[in-house]
Amino acid sequence: MVGKVKEVLVYEVISRHIEEQPTLVVCGKMGVADIPEWIGQAYDAVAQLIGKSGLDFAGPPFARYRPLDEEFGEFDIEAGFPIDRPAEGEGGVVASTLPGGQVAMVTHIGPYDQMRPGYEAIMRWLEEHDGHPEGAAWEVYYSDPVEQPDPNTWRTDIVQPYRVL
Repeated sequence: MVGKVKEVLVYEVISRHIEEQPTLVVCGKMGVADIPEWIGQAYDAVAQLIGKSGLDFAGPPFARYRPLDEEFGEFDIEAGFPIDRPAEGEGGVVASTLPGGQVAMVTHIGPYDQMRPGYEAIMRWLEEHDGHPEGAAWEVYYSDPVEQPDPNTWRTDIVQPYRVL
């Protein structure tokens, strides 16, 4: 009997310098199971404020996850959009920034719950290049699950700021 061969994803890590980017976000603390519903509501709230404030979107939605309890999958999350200029938040939407500087990034194609190898590829690359993570990574989402229901086609960039030791 022939067993099923597990597909191995290969990630190309790219290093580049980015500029600091103003954002508007919603912040929350929750477990993995609560993220899908919450994140959609967060993006809607931010998009509404951007629309009524006369701001422009400066890129696709993103989320930055800071683990609170890895055993239970709890995170401090910041989710929103980059904007064309700094702005004030309102209600549950707050002003934030994505940091500038050196970043290591990979592109993941597939379901969100299968991105761990992308993060691991970045960490291996940093070790090999004397790099040290500098702050929380974030994910940039290019696919809308409502408009693109096949998770095997979803495209996400994982971005990790770093410094050379």
